[in-house]
Amino acid sequence: MELFWTIVLFLLILSVLVLVHEWGHFVAARFFKVKVEEFGIGFPPKAFGIKRGDTEYTINWLPLGGFVRLKGEQGEQACDGDSFAAKPVWQRLIILAAGVGMNLVLAIVVFSLGFMLGMPQVIDDTTGGNVKDRYIQITNTLSDSPAKRAGFKQGDIMLALDGSAIESIQKLQAFMKEHEGQNVSVHIKRGEEEHDISVVPEVLKNRGTVGIGIELAQTGIVSYPIHLAIWKGIESTFFVAVMIFVSLWNAIARLAFDGFVGPVGIAAYTATVSKLGFTYLLNLVAQLSVSLAVINFLPIPALDGGRAFLAIVEKCRRKSFHPSFEQTFHMIGFFFLILLLIVITWRDVLRLLGS
Repeated sequence: MELFWTIVLFLLILSVLVLVHEWGHFVAARFFKVKVEEFGIGFPPKAFGIKRGDTEYTINWLPLGGFVRLKGEQGEQACDGDSFAAKPVWQRLIILAAGVGMNLVLAIVVFSLGFMLGMPQVIDDTTGGNVKDRYIQITNTLSDSPAKRAGFKQGDIMLALDGSAIESIQKLQAFMKEHEGQNVSVHIKRGEEEHDISVVPEVLKNRGTVGIGIELAQTGIVSYPIHLAIWKGIESTFFVAVMIFVSLWNAIARLAFDGFVGPVGIAAYTATVSKLGFTYLLNLVAQLSVSLAVINFLPIPALDGGRAFLAIVEKCRRKSFHPSFEQTFHMIGFFFLILLLIVITWRDVLRLLGS
């Protein structure tokens, strides 16, 4: 039953993100008088549809978001005034960017709502707002470390050591150093459940210090008044977008994509986050919305960024591409995206089976 509701929640989040994205395309296309042939919720096969004006609004059987079908979006019918292909390049770029823009707006709104209600956040001397539920949380577990072998996970809240409450990160580190080679019982909270985990501190490789191999942060639930919450929402959206760009750049430079997950990995993470509370879920939705915006505007065929790239090249060469070239260009890109999705999904499944 828990798996069923996890799938429902994941599909609901995915649908909202994609529909908001497509709504951006829809509004911009209508503004520039481009004919919207279909606005679909879900993906074909079609369950039923209603025609309103020039647009057919459809409900489809595959609940994986939605889509907008524009007249002339593959470069055809360039002579018709209501065709996407007939519009000036700057208008096409706005239409293509509108989906990304709506995802960024959604992220700002969701982040802002979260900061008004109270968002989990690392606490330091510069933290403002109203702070409650302070705790020490694991932000990372080092590979081949006592913590990793004992079963500690990112997100675990450290509550007590050998029955004594943990007062600070410094005292926790000192305790571990004093108990090198000794069995230590750590009481942690994971989601709504509490556990005792036994671990033996040791000298960590490549660090030369005694510990169990965890990185910690003082965190808490921080809420802000509405004007500060909105600013924090904008700030967080920008920060997440930059971090995604940096991660992508580093992954491409090193040809290492181990940190990326697909739908299966995101669904599993959704199940974990949903147990932590509503504001944690808001944080996830906002981050996914930014991720969708950034990835969708990369200059990759079949994505909005790929279409924008062709429009810019077309402007520079002062000559339109043949419709068959555009269709082939995006079809090849779509094929490789599906292949990449299959590979990432398979890796996600293996990771979950091995965890």
